[in-house]
Amino acid sequence: MTAHENGWKVYSIRTTTGEVGSELDPVSGSWSIELNKTEDFSVTVKKADLLRRERLWWFPWSGGVLFTYTGQDGLESPIVAGPITDYGTETTDELSFSCGGIRKILEHRTVWQSLAYKGMTYGDIAWALVQHGLDRPGGALPVVRDFPVESGRYERTYEDWNLANNGIDKRLTELSEVINGPDIMFRPRWVEGTNKRRIEWVMVHGTALSTSIPQNRTPDFDMTSAASDVLDPSIKSSGANIRHRVWCTGAGEGEGVARAFAQDLSTIENQYSMPFLEDVMSDSDQAKEDVLKVKAEGALRAQSQMVDQLTFKYHGLSTKNPLGSFYVGDTANVTMRGWINIPDGTRPMKLLKMNGSLDNMVTLDFQEGVW
Repeated sequence: MTAHENGWKVYSIRTTTGEVGSELDPVSGSWSIELNKTEDFSVTVKKADLLRRERLWWFPWSGGVLFTYTGQDGLESPIVAGPITDYGTETTDELSFSCGGIRKILEHRTVWQSLAYKGMTYGDIAWALVQHGLDRPGGALPVVRDFPVESGRYERTYEDWNLANNGIDKRLTELSEVINGPDIMFRPRWVEGTNKRRIEWVMVHGTALSTSIPQNRTPDFDMTSAASDVLDPSIKSSGANIRHRVWCTGAGEGEGVARAFAQDLSTIENQYSMPFLEDVMSDSDQAKEDVLKVKAEGALRAQSQMVDQLTFKYHGLSTKNPLGSFYVGDTANVTMRGWINIPDGTRPMKLLKMNGSLDNMVTLDFQEGVW
């Protein structure tokens, strides 16, 4: 693959500084971005291309990779970036790298001292955890946040002895999964004033007003237009996970086990007259029943109705929605007609996942929803 004006470019980066090195000439590559998870991507390059640069640029964890995309508007946007986590297959001429987003490093950072947060939003607690995760020898990373501190009503306590459950990434995931928990992502962007020679990762998250990440524009996908840039749409509908009660058990033994439940009987009492279904989940480290109830409510919320998920492909060089102009976590307006499980019309749908290779076709997965 050779560099061109529009489309993909791949660069070496330094993980701990965000410094952007020279452009690579990849043989192939793939990438995947999923809401509230660590980005996953890989690239295969010519060994001769690597040997022209210092190994620190492609050594695991200290070296990294940046994928950018330039649309027809001429704007080069960072799409995914992060450390090389491992080497893949080496052949006579080529070497493959497995890579992850910067959050991958937070999977290997832990809460090392007792922390107590009170009167905060979940987003502010998440940022405090990230800052704690950076506070250790060699722990600094070019991670920033633009959001102002908000007044909140939540509290969290993390004990230093609970190391097995205190991974920073794990605690961020827990915050996203509770009722009213925020979406949390780390998005790469150019550092202003560096002429694209440095990137940083901005932590974005839902606020006190909305669990969704604030967005500047609303992308629009019209599947009914003859000039639509949507290809191969499909809908996956499922009722396999519908439950009417979810139990959550906690710490303790025998009759002393802490437990709580959440319940929704709407699909039993409505026209479908479903048989009663329930599930049990556990958090063996939690003794507070009110916290267990919140966890059960969060699980039940995702299991109380039949859900439908929309998937389609689109062209990254679209003039209407160029790749890089919207993000996983954004809500888009989607217009549909002629489907059984989703009624005709235009409705907001949250983008849950985006993936592709180093060509111009991108696959988008939208929210599971109830219509």
